[in-house]
Amino acid sequence: MESHSLSSGARLLGRPSVRQFVKFCLVGLSSTVVDKGLLWFLQGAFPAWPWWVCATISFCFGVSNGFLWNRLWTFRAHGEGHSPMSEQYFKFVVSNAVGLALNLSFTKVFLVVLTGQVWHDGNPARLHVLVASLCAAPIVVIWNFAIARSWTFRKA
Repeated sequence: MESHSLSSGARLLGRPSVRQFVKFCLVGLSSTVVDKGLLWFLQGAFPAWPWWVCATISFCFGVSNGFLWNRLWTFRAHGEGHSPMSEQYFKFVVSNAVGLALNLSFTKVFLVVLTGQVWHDGNPARLHVLVASLCAAPIVVIWNFAIARSWTFRKA
């Protein structure tokens, strides 16, 4: 039975769309480290800034990291038959702006769940923002992968 499950797993990983999703998730992990690391730093360095400003700045850096790696490695969307990099980056930014709106919205929902408060005097605790943002990430990953595969990096 164990060898059967291994062969099933190998067959599953042999599918191009599954391999692509795994690569996308690995790139997403690196982008999450960039995003959340910078979020943590910005909140500590600039405590007077609203949490959502720090989250927006850090998200932009994470998105740029994700664009480069997904273009080159995950989707191999360069060269003949692909849109120019500037067009892809525009599409990536537009689709990730929706991702940012989803991220901020779900982060706020998880902040309410974690703190029990809809409105905060000042900023919520850094750890609450980080945890809420990490909870929102899997939801945003689904959106980002679907749109990247079907629109941003699709062959012309």
